[in-house]
Amino acid sequence: MLKSRALIIINNPGLTPINRQELMSKLRSEGLKVINVRIANDHIEIDLYINDTAIEKIQSLGFVIKESININEESEDKELNEEYVMRRYVELFNEERFWEAHEVLEGVWRRSRDEGLRGLIILAAAFVKIQENNPEAFKRLITRAKELIMSNEIPWINRENILRKIDSALTTMKPFKIEGQDLRPTQKT
Repeated sequence: MLKSRALIIINNPGLTPINRQELMSKLRSEGLKVINVRIANDHIEIDLYINDTAIEKIQSLGFVIKESININEESEDKELNEEYVMRRYVELFNEERFWEAHEVLEGVWRRSRDEGLRGLIILAAAFVKIQENNPEAFKRLITRAKELIMSNEIPWINRENILRKIDSALTTMKPFKIEGQDLRPTQKT
């Protein structure tokens, strides 16, 4: 019986996004109801419907579980302050937890429909596509993110620095960090 949907974060034993499909097949052959797998540099995210034996099965394959997150809970109804949400986005983005970074802004964007925030959401989604070994989707999404970020104010983020990093990522197809100087409040006039 499936209990809920969870995001299991495991240590990466040296896999790359090229190994994604093979890992998904291996997990599914163990009876796990895997929705998706994303492979970052130092961790792997397993998005699945969890049951009583899922954790044990993952561990029996030799993986070390770093974290287990219930993703059924909707956090978008919480009134979180803008600074907290942006700092959490940056923290998750810098940890290459791009799916979660995307999700942390989603509720705020649904309320505000701010196109700058939409650009940041799409930026994180672009890097999800790298983790899923889909470079074509990455290029499409990061180009769209750049357009939105270029033409809109971005609260708490230094737009010029991010745009330079996006240009570099378009060439290298590698994630970047949002540094301390990139995170700053926008001037309200």
